[in-house]
Amino acid sequence: MSLDQEPASFEGGGRAGLCAATAAAGKDFDRAGSKVKQIQAEFGAYKAAIDQHAIVAMTDRSGAILYVNDLFCQVSGYSRGELIGRKHNIVNSGLHPRQFFTDMWRTISRGGLWHGEICNRTKEGDLYWVDTTIVPLRDPSGNGRGYVSIRYDITRRKAAEAALCAENEKRREAEALLRDILETIPDAVAAFDADDRLALYNEAFRRYYDKSAPIIELGISFESILRFGVENGQFNLSKNTPEAREAWIAARMREHHNPGKKVLQQLSDGRWLQMRERQSRSGYVVGVRSDITDLKQAELVIKRQAEQDPLTGLFNRAVLLERLADAVAANERTGRQGALMLVDLDDFKGVNDTLGHDAGDMLLLTVAERFRETLRKSDTIARLGGDEFAIIVPNLSGADDAVKIAEKILACARQPIDIEHRSLIAGCSIGVAMFPDDGGTARELLKHADIALYQAKARGRGVSCFFDPALRDSVEQRQTTGDALRVALAANEIDIALQPQVSLENRSHVGFEALARWTLNGRQIAPAEFIPVAEDSGLIVPLGLQVLEKSMEMARELRDRGYEPGPIAVNAAAAQLKQSDFAKSVLGLLRKFRLEAAALEIELTENVLLDRSSDRISEALRELDHAGVIITLDDFGTGYASLAHLKRYPVSRLKIDQSFVREIQSDVCDAVIARAIISLAHNLKMSVVAEGVETEQQFRFLKAHGCDHAQGYLISRPLEPASVQAYLANTR
Repeated sequence: MSLDQEPASFEGGGRAGLCAATAAAGKDFDRAGSKVKQIQAEFGAYKAAIDQHAIVAMTDRSGAILYVNDLFCQVSGYSRGELIGRKHNIVNSGLHPRQFFTDMWRTISRGGLWHGEICNRTKEGDLYWVDTTIVPLRDPSGNGRGYVSIRYDITRRKAAEAALCAENEKRREAEALLRDILETIPDAVAAFDADDRLALYNEAFRRYYDKSAPIIELGISFESILRFGVENGQFNLSKNTPEAREAWIAARMREHHNPGKKVLQQLSDGRWLQMRERQSRSGYVVGVRSDITDLKQAELVIKRQAEQDPLTGLFNRAVLLERLADAVAANERTGRQGALMLVDLDDFKGVNDTLGHDAGDMLLLTVAERFRETLRKSDTIARLGGDEFAIIVPNLSGADDAVKIAEKILACARQPIDIEHRSLIAGCSIGVAMFPDDGGTARELLKHADIALYQAKARGRGVSCFFDPALRDSVEQRQTTGDALRVALAANEIDIALQPQVSLENRSHVGFEALARWTLNGRQIAPAEFIPVAEDSGLIVPLGLQVLEKSMEMARELRDRGYEPGPIAVNAAAAQLKQSDFAKSVLGLLRKFRLEAAALEIELTENVLLDRSSDRISEALRELDHAGVIITLDDFGTGYASLAHLKRYPVSRLKIDQSFVREIQSDVCDAVIARAIISLAHNLKMSVVAEGVETEQQFRFLKAHGCDHAQGYLISRPLEPASVQAYLANTR
């Protein structure tokens, strides 16, 4: 037979062959008589027993099948006729490699016994496994005659073994997957059995507890890990006495034995761990420990942001109100007094405008540090925003103590501060409200201290002022004025007056300046009274829009009646210019009243150019200038604008403030300033308007030095709309 074939078993050549062999043997053993018969009977019994349980086959020396028993046919699915004379490869499954049969064939051909497990294939193509023993047959002279194979069907056992192997492999894969998952999880995972012994953990568990890592191994108790960590400084304990350590361990053991709640734990290196322990169905305590250090740090940052001013590190308004309420309550119990002081830096805006906001921030930081050094530890300092601070001074004997503290604050603020190689004196104003006399709540005290601060500024700044109920009347009057102004604006009740402007060369009319007018309950309210209220209350935008619209309406009406009013100048506040649609609104009004852009002149003060939103203001002005609207800089020389602003903004006209015109003949400085402004404007291709011209001498001086236009009582007082036509008629 070929080496890649399993040799067919030699099992006797069928029942006839066996009988023939037996007969031959019987002849050989005739002389033995009864001995032979006994052997034959025993052989038949053995054969019958084997046929019941084993697959038997006999082959000749070449491997051709000579005999198979019934079980062989039953298991293989082949009939005896299909098997006799065939080689055993008829049932070869092809599962075994060639070397398998080569080794087997080498063994039996040398007369050896071979035993092994073989996978065969039935006639229908199904696989079955047999435990096989092959024994060589020899004749009396010792020569090989063939082979006998005894096989037992072990298919079920092999299937069970395969299933067991598959199950074991699945378990190994599951364990490997579990270990891989555990090591992939960034959190620390550990499980303790019913005896509180460590049964499972990942490397993150050892890494989190680095000082306890030397003893972390399977089988160690939870308490041992805990105690080792405490002894080696693993945990951040509020107290480090033996009693405190034992109490901490006992508390942690109680939490561990009653899992379910989240536990926070701070380690000695500053890290924070959040532990979540649960008990499994099988009784294991499984815990997951997450590093929440970043979260805790974020919480601290949020808390600081919620309580502290980001620039100075002082408390903010929320903390101030809370501490002020506590101080009022405490003083009521002790019967002592306290003070709330509002401190506002004087001319802080000027520092921002001239030196920049970085210098302003440096000033605030320096002042805040000086306040800390000047005040007591029991006092609370807060920054309310901008350049305004608040100070709670509890436990005072009376107002005299508050006066002394206020003087200390004023004195420390007056000390020079070096910023960007310049020595500055901040100065401040202070408003003081005493408690409980001036208020029983935090908000009431803040309101009254603010009233006192307003009064301190009105008195010239650099002073302190205590709350007086009479001051409240003034504030309430401003509130009343603001409420009434809001109603007037809603009802379109703001009027305008037009003050003429003339040419200094020939006194011919050249234009008007529009001025806001408001009558309340029959009384004329001065612009100096209601315009600051409008600025403080946020009404300056609708007020300016109403004045602008009425000015354009008047210009249209005059033109329709045949008059040429010239450009009408309208003041614009910074709040208006910062509106994203300001230029669009202005140009829309010009179209609405069918006016060319040159019919409008927008006046702005120097302070407008210094506003923080200067880029937006510049954009609006350039859009208006591009359309043909005249841009005028009012009150030139009285503010903090630099000459660079004249280059940055599209200004085409300068106005000399009346403060320089008033003493222009008697004050050399005023005369020099006026001449300088005129010369500067002309060199920059700008025209000049002098306001507040009240005498002929002023008029002649300005004319002599080349000023272009003038306005003031010498020319005309502001005219009500009804008088404007008559004025224009007289100037024809």
